[in-house]
Amino acid sequence: MRGIVICPNFALREQFEELAAQFNLILAKRLDNYPNLETFGRLTRAWAPEVVFLSLENHEAATALCRQMDAEFPELQRIAIHSSPDSAAFRLALRLHVRELLIAPFQPSELAQALSDVASHLEKHPVNRGCSDRFYAFTPAKAGAGASTIAANVTRAFAKMPKVHALLADFDLHSGVTGFLFNVEHEFSVADAAGRSGNLDDESWRHLIKNVGEIDLLLSGSPRLAGDAPEAKQVGQLLDFMRRNYSVVNVDLPDTFDELSLTVLREASRIFLVTTPELPALRLARQKAALFRRLELEDRVSLLLNRVTKRMELTVEEIEKMVGLPVAASFSSDYVSVTKSIREAQMPASLAVPFHHFADQLFNPQPQERKQRFIERFAVVPLRYGFR
Repeated sequence: MRGIVICPNFALREQFEELAAQFNLILAKRLDNYPNLETFGRLTRAWAPEVVFLSLENHEAATALCRQMDAEFPELQRIAIHSSPDSAAFRLALRLHVRELLIAPFQPSELAQALSDVASHLEKHPVNRGCSDRFYAFTPAKAGAGASTIAANVTRAFAKMPKVHALLADFDLHSGVTGFLFNVEHEFSVADAAGRSGNLDDESWRHLIKNVGEIDLLLSGSPRLAGDAPEAKQVGQLLDFMRRNYSVVNVDLPDTFDELSLTVLREASRIFLVTTPELPALRLARQKAALFRRLELEDRVSLLLNRVTKRMELTVEEIEKMVGLPVAASFSSDYVSVTKSIREAQMPASLAVPFHHFADQLFNPQPQERKQRFIERFAVVPLRYGFR
């Protein structure tokens, strides 16, 4: 069980921590003051406690924190502590609906019973970590298809939305280019963050990421040797932390299906397989679609069609049928604008509207019937280009 202690009284906090050490209880954070509501929200998302041990010595501060827990973290369990059997503290505990009130000197049997009650409750009603369900993975059907560029620009579009806190994480440890696309470097990487995933907090996270305007970046770092990747457990903890602390998380993945990529793909709410209309890329997209089916991830996967031109040999419908996946969005080919935008580390002006429209569709999904574009009615598929 994971908990945090909020107790300004040093002697009371020390006595409680000494007793808590005898139990299977991880005190992830110990606060010697009552945090303001914003700080408490950040701490709760960062440390993911299941129970809060709250001193009731300051009635007003304790009441404010409990009200915030009722509003934002209703499943979070509360156990109150106090230095003396004060009748006012008992009345406050009842009013705040805490699970238990422990009075110093603390008795092991009382804490054991309180923890047992909390564990039983959590087994039936697990704490909702408040994780964002807007967790998107971008992976190319073929290297060079433009997945990194699309992930970067979709993140830029998300960041322009009101009250959206967006993160772009580059999990391509061997050839990630997110830093290049934003014209930044950083001494820390995904591997560093994964290595510290068990002890991440708001302060350490600020050192691990690189902030660019309204976007936080978690970069891939320098190329690594094959097999030199974080453990799946560390990556899982890192992904949980990211989802708790951001309203949108975009992850840029390589074109290979290694253990790191698979860990991310299994956690993603939606997976975007980026392809171009050229036949070699489409053939690889079809093969990867088959792999997604074997992994039982097909229901989360959509195609992003990049570098679309008016002279495509296949219509969008034919590409969908050929690959076996729906096309979620398409982006036109504009080499000059994209190249200029990469040099300037900005969204390409000619593609700004499609990127913002796609980001809005993801953030505010509305089911709608897809209409055939006028140009698609005239595309022809030569038989010699069919796959066998």
